[in-house]
Amino acid sequence: MQSVEEFGQAEEIVTPASPYDGAWEKSGRSLNTAAVLGLLGIGVLYFNAQIILTVIGILFTALAGGAPPVSGDFMERLASTVKLYATPIRLAVVVSQYVFMLLPVWWLVKRWHTQNVRGYTRWRGCSAVEILLAVIGTVAVLPAGTYIANELMRWMNTSDALSKIAAEIFTAHSFPEFVWLVFVVGLTPAICEEFFFRGYVQRTFERTLGEKSLWLIGVIFGLFHMQPLGLITLSMLGILFGYFYYRSQSLLPSMAAHFTNNFLAILFLYLTPQVGDVNLASDDQIPLSWVIVTLPIAVVVLFLYHKLTKTKFMNAHV
Repeated sequence: MQSVEEFGQAEEIVTPASPYDGAWEKSGRSLNTAAVLGLLGIGVLYFNAQIILTVIGILFTALAGGAPPVSGDFMERLASTVKLYATPIRLAVVVSQYVFMLLPVWWLVKRWHTQNVRGYTRWRGCSAVEILLAVIGTVAVLPAGTYIANELMRWMNTSDALSKIAAEIFTAHSFPEFVWLVFVVGLTPAICEEFFFRGYVQRTFERTLGEKSLWLIGVIFGLFHMQPLGLITLSMLGILFGYFYYRSQSLLPSMAAHFTNNFLAILFLYLTPQVGDVNLASDDQIPLSWVIVTLPIAVVVLFLYHKLTKTKFMNAHV
């Protein structure tokens, strides 16, 4: 028969030490405060760095004589300027996302929470079926999101001129440029923004708020993009990405879903495909019938995803 002392020793051997050995964790401070400070601090750093890098890139291009003067009214000048300086703007996006978003998050997790950054953020593998369902679910949700944004624009009688001007940055005019944009607009945000929003902010809130964290961060994700008319759509996508992350216990499905959304936008702008009377490069033509067909598909896919991840989710929350 095992003695009390021996039993205590056995317990000590099998009980793992707390993986949270960072300065914030050791001090016992609020996890929600850590998430808010990380969100605000890295968010401010990222936005300011991107603005500064963009200005530097534009000035350098102008001084190098790479951009002729523009003319016309304000909107015409703005469109011409965006088109002329697309390259430095794109470079600023890439550098700011990797250097002023991804790296600070990595440092923050190691400094405040744990040395096991990949474990904390759930940067780990998952089944190919989970990734495939996340991709299909995202595609099935996109018509509804686009329809909502367009109806809101019509209801508010707002011009989409600024959206069309912004689209110049993400429109490729050759295949090499398209590949470059896939990296800039597709892969980079899928990695960096998911690592930030889901891997750190949602993950940290999740430790106290549980499922509520994916709704909260989904809305914050929508606000982060600073597109008032697209807030509902972007928040919906943010909640969807958060759901994939929360259920799968892995960043890969949300990264794949995020990449899918951005990649399709770039692809449609590049190819300008036509399906019947609908030009997929023009968001203002999505018919309601598409939403009626695709939304049930999205519901079925999410149901399958929920069932597929049940065991993994339950094991993680035992």
